[in-house]
Amino acid sequence: MSKWQAAYLGEKGMEIYQMAGQGKAELLYSGSLDGLKPVSGGIQRRILILGRSKVIRIRKHYPPMKMDKLLRAVEMEAPDLFPMVNCYFHCKIAETFPTHVILDIWAWERDQLESLRKSFAFSYVIPEDLTFLSSPSGIYIYLCGSKIQIIACGDGRFMDAASYPAADFSKADLELFLMGLADNASLIKEIRFYGDTAVDVPSALISRVKNIQRFDSPPFMKAVEGISIRPFCLKKGIWPLNINREVLLRFAIYTALGYGLMLYLTLNNYDKALMDLKNKIMTADKEINFLSPGGAFQGEQEAIKDFEAKMKETVPPLKILDVLSAALPEESYLKNLALNNGILEMTVSARDPLMVIKKLSRSEKIGKVSLKGSPMKETSTGTYNFALSVEIKP
Repeated sequence: MSKWQAAYLGEKGMEIYQMAGQGKAELLYSGSLDGLKPVSGGIQRRILILGRSKVIRIRKHYPPMKMDKLLRAVEMEAPDLFPMVNCYFHCKIAETFPTHVILDIWAWERDQLESLRKSFAFSYVIPEDLTFLSSPSGIYIYLCGSKIQIIACGDGRFMDAASYPAADFSKADLELFLMGLADNASLIKEIRFYGDTAVDVPSALISRVKNIQRFDSPPFMKAVEGISIRPFCLKKGIWPLNINREVLLRFAIYTALGYGLMLYLTLNNYDKALMDLKNKIMTADKEINFLSPGGAFQGEQEAIKDFEAKMKETVPPLKILDVLSAALPEESYLKNLALNNGILEMTVSARDPLMVIKKLSRSEKIGKVSLKGSPMKETSTGTYNFALSVEIKP
């Protein structure tokens, strides 16, 4: 990546850098989220790096499965695994065995990031733990805020990470961290200390120590330049990144109203066609009565009466829209609408399908409400798409 923007969301707020390649960086913003104004910069990649304080990581065993099935399993278990109402997550296989796989899962709050995207339109989210994936396999130690961060990874593999209070960081803390890496000791090719964070290391590892004093941006910013960011791309949901949701909602409402107007005009055309038909039949009746004393044909009259009865049973489209607007709960949206023999067939998008069905059923102007098929969940938004058959009372 020759030119890109990267933001770091940590314990004390936000830092945004303009990256120009080879570790060169210009600080564009540093401060709280409340003071952040929309960041411009033309068409370029924007990456958000989530600090360790903003992410929860767990390591869990799963049956041996492909990654797509593992992601579905994590999605189903996420509400029980993480203390978050709504979260994004990223997974990486740590180890694979014939009987199971060990999976690392990083999860973070979704709502805060959705709000942040209005000011910094990022398309990639990378946990701080994974920023050194392409670096030489080893341990990276640096000061970030009030914490000393220790991350062990490299050559495409994540091993472990930890945070320690900077004021109390000591050789004992590093030795405790190294003990947890005993099974991966052969993978530690170097130990990098950034700035003034160096502490004594075991004598067997002294030859692998590197002290790096000068850097224009946090160490993980330079490290990100070498990794493949494609796995960290946000999935495309129903809300495009640069389109205002209110505009889309208005467009959906206007579409529904336009569809209702089309139905209304269609029914008016039916009325006009019926009047033309009745006038023609009356003319034909007069001619037939003139020619034949027996009067008009009984079959045509019965057909007209049946048609008129069906028209009386038809519910006006504007009434349908009024009933739905009053009965549908908030944050539920109509995606499709069709009137078929007095029964309203519609597709709804909502977070709680059961609540939608309950509220529709309570309406005095709505009869029977039936769910057609099973609700389909949108993994990126947490909403469900489902089809309903609704009887609108005349």
